[in-house]
Amino acid sequence: MKNAVILRSLLLLALSWSSVVHADNDPAASPCAECHGIDGIAAKSGIPHLNGQLLGYLEDAMAQFKGERRPGRAFGHEPAGIDGAKVREVLKHYSSVKALRPKQDKVDPLLVEKGDALYQNRCADCHPDNGRESDKDAPLMAAQDLDYLIKQGRHFMDGKRKYAMMMDRSFQGLTDADLEAVAHFFAGQDQLSPQKSKKRRR
Repeated sequence: MKNAVILRSLLLLALSWSSVVHADNDPAASPCAECHGIDGIAAKSGIPHLNGQLLGYLEDAMAQFKGERRPGRAFGHEPAGIDGAKVREVLKHYSSVKALRPKQDKVDPLLVEKGDALYQNRCADCHPDNGRESDKDAPLMAAQDLDYLIKQGRHFMDGKRKYAMMMDRSFQGLTDADLEAVAHFFAGQDQLSPQKSKKRRR
């Protein structure tokens, strides 16, 4: 009887240790998941979706937070107790997630239409395919959180964020209303290109 109790205790200890090790190796178990979700889809407005984002862009963003070159460090973008290798695993996890971002019901169709014209003239070179693709290491923008897009656009305009390549020209002369329209345009896109319907064989 005593041996059975000892054996059972050892088994429970082994299972507990296994779960701790698994959690430590699971990128989704990091503090990042609290705001960005396990699958990279943020549950609250104003927080960016990270699922499927370019790994290089995510790494550059973390470097900017660490160097205090971008607002947001106070919100946990340099988590205590997580080393650089762990952070990279988390970023690789989010970049590889296949989950799709949900449609946003706050998008205004009229602003999407206005934003489309601005996008074609100012944004399409670096954010092709309505923001689903990237050129010059630009982030993927399609189906991003609306409030986050508006907030970051204003950060660029007021100097809290530094313009990347060619962005200064794209932002030149834009008003707050223009920024909002472009944000509605990007937020209103499907994250992936709609699949073309296959022709039926006769």
